[in-house]
Amino acid sequence: MKQKTKNKSKKVNVILVISIVFFLISLFLKMNCPSNKPIQPFGITILNVMSDSMKPTFEKGDKIVVKKQKDYEVGDIITYIDNDKNLITHRIIEKYEDGFITKGDNNNTEDKEKVRKNQVLGKIIHFW
Repeated sequence: MKQKTKNKSKKVNVILVISIVFFLISLFLKMNCPSNKPIQPFGITILNVMSDSMKPTFEKGDKIVVKKQKDYEVGDIITYIDNDKNLITHRIIEKYEDGFITKGDNNNTEDKEKVRKNQVLGKIIHFW
């Protein structure tokens, strides 16, 4: 019986240590990362949708999961930081060597500026 209690205690201690380490890493990242760019542990970010520009795919108030990719294709929905430091989530409608043209599904026109690859946070892999 003592052995089971000892093993259980070890598991609890390991979980506690791992939780503390993740908390400290998150705190460090939050304090040392620019506020205009979200923290992306393991290349994944969860964001709130702030407009209806992608309706009916998703709408204001939905949550999106963004994951960094090696490459992006026409039809992918990406999140990027525009020149005014805003986070934008729109669909790629044209792909070029140096970037992309994007458009919100609910918008009448394409976005004014070409999105450079270094502006892209990632592709939407899930939403709810």
